[in-house]
Amino acid sequence: MSLSLRSFSTTVSTAVTTAQASCSQLLDVSVGSPVRALMESVGGVGLWLQYLVLQFLLKTRLATSVGSDCDSFVNDFGMTRLAGTPSTGLVTFASFTASDQSAVVPPGVIVRTVGGISFAVTKDQSLSAWSESAGGYVRAAGVSSLSVPVACQVAGASGNVSIGAICLMGTAVSGLDTVTNPAAFLNGSDQETDAQLRTRFPLWLAAKASASRAAVGNAIANVQSDLSYSLRDGIDAAGVARSGYFTAVINDGSGVPSDQLLSEVYGVIETVRALGVGFGVQAPQVLSISVSMDVVVPSSVPVQQAESAIQSVIAQDIASMAVGDGYPYSRLSYLAYVGAGVSVSSVLNVRLNGEQADIPANGNQALVVGSIQINVTQG
Repeated sequence: MSLSLRSFSTTVSTAVTTAQASCSQLLDVSVGSPVRALMESVGGVGLWLQYLVLQFLLKTRLATSVGSDCDSFVNDFGMTRLAGTPSTGLVTFASFTASDQSAVVPPGVIVRTVGGISFAVTKDQSLSAWSESAGGYVRAAGVSSLSVPVACQVAGASGNVSIGAICLMGTAVSGLDTVTNPAAFLNGSDQETDAQLRTRFPLWLAAKASASRAAVGNAIANVQSDLSYSLRDGIDAAGVARSGYFTAVINDGSGVPSDQLLSEVYGVIETVRALGVGFGVQAPQVLSISVSMDVVVPSSVPVQQAESAIQSVIAQDIASMAVGDGYPYSRLSYLAYVGAGVSVSSVLNVRLNGEQADIPANGNQALVVGSIQINVTQG
């Protein structure tokens, strides 16, 4: 929609011109004259009415609404904005010496990053280290380390941390001295943005007709934000062709979604599938992506800054791939030259999982960040 808007001066000038055209003699529109005062007062009211029309249009069209106005628009259709999710993963507690005394880590123990991001130990009875009688995870006597699950205390992508970032114990635990995260946490997601909400709205409407791919996709997308999925029509969980069956492969960014999440996805698909159609829900097969390259930067660019920037942009790009996506080999050089935001003279010896070839797409595959080795020299 295109609106023709007028400023205050344009409104008054147009009114004066119209009035003068209807009069046989010259009107007095000098400052302080009755005619000018009348025109300016009417122009002010017109400008106010124009503002009200604009506000009405902004709040009643999803494409131009923001914030709470977006929420109120989609709420009228029964749709709600997706909340953020906290990042989760495993941390490893260790002792300087494997003493004869055992140690217990109860749920709620706090660990932190140097930057102050806090994570709390969560309860997972499926882990062998969990003891119901002890009320926590038990490090047996003579064993130096113990791995337990944690969740960030604040929902959002701010909880996504690199390997080794969690290194401080916020709660003292007898018999344990250090903590670290052996793998990066990448499954935290922010609250759905206005743009993401607008993108999901047409899919949500299309999915009101159940027993369709759109309906199943919408049901999955509504479970939590930044959930990636692949629908494998006519294929069972083992990858074998099977008529009247489909498999939903789900990933929350970690590559190993929890049983609880898979169960929740199964439940929402059950409500929209066609009668007589079978389906399964499973975690993806994880493919670790390792990258190496030699990069030459100008002498004015600090080596450490260039290395960190290129590592970061490549890791984020790999993590953004959806379930089933492959990865193009040529993209790595592009990211080094353009995506990292640093001046790069040349990129050499690029390897993707040790090869100079694309990783093909696979409907059952999720890419996770492995080793990223950037050898930077100045030249």
